[in-house]
Amino acid sequence: MEAILGIDVSSNELETHILGHSKINNATRTFANTAKGCNQIVAYVNKNNITSVVVEATGGYEQKIARLCLKNNITIKIVNPVQVRSFARGIGKVAKTDEIDAFVIARFAQVVNTPALLPKSKEELLLIELVKRRDSITRMIIAEKNRRRLASNFIKKIINESINFFEKEVVLLDEEMDRIRLKSSEISKNCKILCKQKGVAQLTSLRVIALMPEIGLLNRKQIAALAGLAPIAKDSGKMKGKRFIYGGRFGARKALYMTAWVAVRYDKKIKAYYEKLMTKGKPPKVAIVAVMRRLIVILNGMIREEYYNKKSNSD
Repeated sequence: MEAILGIDVSSNELETHILGHSKINNATRTFANTAKGCNQIVAYVNKNNITSVVVEATGGYEQKIARLCLKNNITIKIVNPVQVRSFARGIGKVAKTDEIDAFVIARFAQVVNTPALLPKSKEELLLIELVKRRDSITRMIIAEKNRRRLASNFIKKIINESINFFEKEVVLLDEEMDRIRLKSSEISKNCKILCKQKGVAQLTSLRVIALMPEIGLLNRKQIAALAGLAPIAKDSGKMKGKRFIYGGRFGARKALYMTAWVAVRYDKKIKAYYEKLMTKGKPPKVAIVAVMRRLIVILNGMIREEYYNKKSNSD
């Protein structure tokens, strides 16, 4: 059985629990969520031949240990906290403590097949951070513009100053993302491939690469599910419910939304597909989600084809 280290992450501490290791009596240990504490966990993992490390997505607090594991070629998996909590209730772990959570996370990884994060270069890790920061700033700009509509003149002036500041930060982030693209031959190559698809601009390609680093390595069903664009059945007996999408990478779906509308306008095949759905009576929202699904499958295929061509040439 594989030895798995589950980690319950908080801002200050990393509570760990090992499952599947016969030689360790004290399965639970606590480390500080600092550079020193993360290095201690890496040493602990290597010393005990632990197969993989599993953490929950906790608003960024997990990134420190995740990056260090990737840097040291340790298999690291980041799991959905909502799924883990539902799993905990399913196995009767109603109480919630750091120690219990670390055990549940490790047990979840034993039962549920969760893909590991891919080893990433320094440039790829930085690109992910830049894209997420840009998305956060963009949301703040939209929120401030919404507040401005009903604000008094004095407050409007303050809001405008905030918007100007955020917009300057977006420009800086875009410049840094472009610098990363030029510095990394892999990112630059994948950008060029994705931009061949009508509707995909450089910014969209960078966001897709950052938010879906698995692109090109999965099949069509897997990539659609990862983006949260695969239709989920809701049938019971003779009742056939409506299909819907759920979960997946929200940021990736957001990047594909406007891209899909542009593709509908300028890509003849995509346009024909969209119009076919509309003539069948599909609502515009359902049709555009189907276009988004087709787009991510196409983009995945473009990277995948390049990958296998490169592999066959090297062979």
